[in-house]
Amino acid sequence: MIEDTTNILGLLKASLFDAPVPAADESSLRELKVHGVAALTAPILKRLDLPEELYHDWEKTILSQVGYYCRYMNVQKTLPVTVPYIILKGTSAAQYYPHPEYRGLGDIDIMTSHEDYPLACDELLKNGFRETTSLLKKGHERHREFEKNNFEIEVHAFYGYRNHPEETKYLDDLIISHITPDHVLPDLVNGLTLLEHLNHHMEEGIGLRHVVDWMMFVNRYLTDDRWPEFRAHAQKTGHEQLALYATRMCEMYLGLPARTWCAEADEGICEQLMEYVIASGNFGMKQESDKRARMHFLYSAQMPQGMLGLLKKRGIENWDAAQRHPFLKRFAGIRQIGRCVVLGLKSKDGIRNLISDFKDSERKNRLFDTLGVAREQKGIVLYIDGKYMQANASGQVKR
Repeated sequence: MIEDTTNILGLLKASLFDAPVPAADESSLRELKVHGVAALTAPILKRLDLPEELYHDWEKTILSQVGYYCRYMNVQKTLPVTVPYIILKGTSAAQYYPHPEYRGLGDIDIMTSHEDYPLACDELLKNGFRETTSLLKKGHERHREFEKNNFEIEVHAFYGYRNHPEETKYLDDLIISHITPDHVLPDLVNGLTLLEHLNHHMEEGIGLRHVVDWMMFVNRYLTDDRWPEFRAHAQKTGHEQLALYATRMCEMYLGLPARTWCAEADEGICEQLMEYVIASGNFGMKQESDKRARMHFLYSAQMPQGMLGLLKKRGIENWDAAQRHPFLKRFAGIRQIGRCVVLGLKSKDGIRNLISDFKDSERKNRLFDTLGVAREQKGIVLYIDGKYMQANASGQVKR
């Protein structure tokens, strides 16, 4: 699988670390777009041997990203939020890139202290933003979502999405204690948030954009002499293994200069991780929807303690009637099981696909165990009434 995509990895390596420029074609641009990293190839565009039409399509993609970056920065600089807050992800990741304007941007994510969280949300509402937070999240949301002029703002009640309250609290406390007037986290704390962003999207499928965010941070900041201090914090937030394997993977496939602190990471595991990244695509968009549904069911089924809660949650999300009629929610998990099985059996070679997907889900669980990835199926941590509390996958708090 990795061999089939070496050209897009080579294109990123050439753009970011001045490696030899590989061949490229229409499929290269398509894959780069799926992973949200097409604009990063701007420094080598003129060196690519492309047909004229493809060249202009590629150039248009890059110019579109630069234009969006300028508009994004204007919105971010003029946010009508007067309480102290910090910027997460987005431009906080882009600052480590050689050309920040080429880093793909989505929502604007901010985080305040717990006390200021409702005030920040109220200020957005009073200044013309429309709340778009899903009703399914109300009451224990990780963040609230707002939209105005096609720009989305997420205000975080908490950021860590770990399986243990103490890990989530440790990361959140670090973030909140470093809120400054310039809204920028110190590098060490920012690196931990980028690792958590990588972790957060791992279950449903990450993309090269998340990986490159981490790689650019490591390249700019995380030298061998800084690793011991960073490691001490990463152990407390549960991210040490992910840091080791993700970094060694970037050295192997994306040209990151070698660090001694990750030299012992098993290269076989790193290969599995890159295969998973390539197969997933950004936020799982590359995988066909039916396969994703089957895989998620089989993957969850291997961890019974979280399976029922997660299936119920997914069932409610996929069943409009349950959202309108609360009494149906008790049946949502059963309906979701049936939905996943039917999707599997309806597809071509259904039984064979289910067996193959089950084996893939087993490998995925083993990989995540090795990486120390926090998983929704193991339960989630919520911030409720001033406390970090353990809950199951459907959001029911364990008291």
